[in-house]
Amino acid sequence: MQAPPPWLMETFGKLPTPLQQRAQELLMKIMKDTFLPAVATVPIAWGLAYVPHFVKMGAILRCQRVSEYNNQLPRTTDPDGFGTAAPLIKRCIACHLNGLESFPAFAVAVLLCKIQRTKPFEVTQLCLRYLLARTMFTVCYIAGSNDAVAGLRTLSWMGSVHSIWRLYAAALTA
Repeated sequence: MQAPPPWLMETFGKLPTPLQQRAQELLMKIMKDTFLPAVATVPIAWGLAYVPHFVKMGAILRCQRVSEYNNQLPRTTDPDGFGTAAPLIKRCIACHLNGLESFPAFAVAVLLCKIQRTKPFEVTQLCLRYLLARTMFTVCYIAGSNDAVAGLRTLSWMGSVHSIWRLYAAALTA
């Protein structure tokens, strides 16, 4: 393992002492378990799957009061009843469901890589690539209402699926 570059050590030395101590503790944890960064992406991916749900709730609550929201049967709420916000609400619902569909395959792939002791740096890179692709997917799905943005959304979805396949391939060939 190589020593960190001088510029990094110089920058680290300029950090406040409490921040240096926290960074050292984190680095020590990573040195003990090199899969920690990859495993840490799992709850981030789970949280990312819920971003569209909260955007949807914000759109709904802009159109009606909280007291009017049907919290007893929230899944029976018809998005078409929200006028101009309906397309956004529908995209948010679809994006949220897609995130929930993608998450289990990603989480299992990460855990399989850890169990199989796949190269941790490679696994972390693929996990970060997955998160980037899913973030792009989420932004494009929520914000996009034209064919160009829908095309970017599809490409980012394909990138996330490709990352999952590469994680499985890495685990199964380790």
